[in-house]
Amino acid sequence: MIDPAMKRLDMTTVGAICALATVASFAIGIVFMATSGVQVLIPETGKDALDWIADVDDAGGAFFVGAWLVILGGYFGLVAPVGFYSAPRDAGPVMILGPILGAVGLTLVQISHLIPIGLAYELVPDYVHASGATQASIASTADTLAILALVVNYTGNVLNWGVVVPLYAIAILKTGALPRWIGWLGLATAVFAGWLGLLGPASGVIEGISSIGFFLFFVFMAAMGVALLRRRPAEPKAMPAAVL
Repeated sequence: MIDPAMKRLDMTTVGAICALATVASFAIGIVFMATSGVQVLIPETGKDALDWIADVDDAGGAFFVGAWLVILGGYFGLVAPVGFYSAPRDAGPVMILGPILGAVGLTLVQISHLIPIGLAYELVPDYVHASGATQASIASTADTLAILALVVNYTGNVLNWGVVVPLYAIAILKTGALPRWIGWLGLATAVFAGWLGLLGPASGVIEGISSIGFFLFFVFMAAMGVALLRRRPAEPKAMPAAVL
């Protein structure tokens, strides 16, 4: 027997809940990692990578709890754009690209987050207990995997922030399906995180400015989640009375 509550649970509600769960998981995960002494999940290369290895080695279990919470948030994030689709879909057939490209972008981000977790489990203890040429070889492998994670993360984020978010934002502004300020917030996210973010690797200043968009993205996700939960489904039209 199907639970009546499951019958009432539509995809929009699921997407809204997943959007809020994404924000919560990332926020708590980042707090866990930061309090453990590890400032970033994906390390830079060179000396920064060696400092990251030392920090992870000192961090213990708190880092891994935070890292896996970030991964959990990514899974919630994969579902959220699918739920977002129903509200502004009247903007046109192009809106079908929202959930499709969102899934592709967030899958790339998930991969980029799993690579450093693998580094932390395997290469960090190997590096700490090695010496000489062996340690140098492990450091070189860590650099290769770190740059791979950074490139994959960059690609996924550009797709998410530079294409998917503005697609939904413009659709909201066009249809008025959700409060218009959420549409403008989405465009601000796209400008800072997506479009300026394209130039981030070329300029440290631009990369710093584009980080504003990282925080705006989570505000956008939370706003979408709350707005969709508060949005009432359209009432079915009354059928005309039969004429006898």
